[in-house]
Amino acid sequence: TVQTSVSPPQIFAAIAMGIIGFIAFRFMIRTTVIRSDVGLHLHQKQQRFNILSAMKNFLKNRPAMGATVAAMGMFLGMQGGVTAVTVLFQSYFGNAGISGVVQVFSMIPVIIFTPIAGRLVKKYGKKELSVIGAAVSVAASLAMLLLPITPDGKGVAIYVVCQLFNSLGIGVYSTVSWALMGDAIDYNQWKNGAREEGTTYALHSFFRKLSQGLGPSAVLIIMYALGYVGSSGAHQSIEVARNMRYLVAALYLISAVLQLLGLGLIYNLNKKMTLRMQRELGHVD
Repeated sequence: TVQTSVSPPQIFAAIAMGIIGFIAFRFMIRTTVIRSDVGLHLHQKQQRFNILSAMKNFLKNRPAMGATVAAMGMFLGMQGGVTAVTVLFQSYFGNAGISGVVQVFSMIPVIIFTPIAGRLVKKYGKKELSVIGAAVSVAASLAMLLLPITPDGKGVAIYVVCQLFNSLGIGVYSTVSWALMGDAIDYNQWKNGAREEGTTYALHSFFRKLSQGLGPSAVLIIMYALGYVGSSGAHQSIEVARNMRYLVAALYLISAVLQLLGLGLIYNLNKKMTLRMQRELGHVD
């Protein structure tokens, strides 16, 4: 038999996470504003739901498609780049230990932006802020691709700065991503007369999960094509290590470009149109 034990620090950590989660849920429940109350009653006759029609409406829903393309781009870069980033620090920078520290530092912009996101959204609009964030990510990823990131301390510093700005751009979008989908559901009701929020959320989540699965698989194929040898682990040749350095930057750039295309060109609900839509739906005075 195999005996397992849980140490006191793990127990306290689990209790702490449970308390934080409970407080977060209570805060969410108390601060959530219901914009559309369907008000169904038992045995009330409703129009038969047509899944094919709902899927067709999703494909014609520009805000939903734009937010989905942006989300897929974000996850393709983030999830796909995980393995390549590990090899980058192991073989190129020669210091796998600092990769975790860099990841922690990359969360700083998100932590700073999140508390002020509500005020900025109210002043500038969700789409407008998201497009700015995507543009920042494109600029940071392009800099990561073109700047001389050498396998030394200076190169690590340049990489960290680029990653900080890239994380800021991603953080701006990820903070309001589900709010964008809420507006997309309203848009479907505004244009087609039906909310169909279950189908819209389900399809959006499906494509997000699909990108989370396809990203790492596709990147592994690319890594092997670039000479990566799995059995060598951290002991890759300098040519392969250099290829990983450019692959990571290219993944982040492609991810940011997809976000910019989805939010800037496809997603069409700017602040002015969103307010007009909400007024006509009776969600605001």
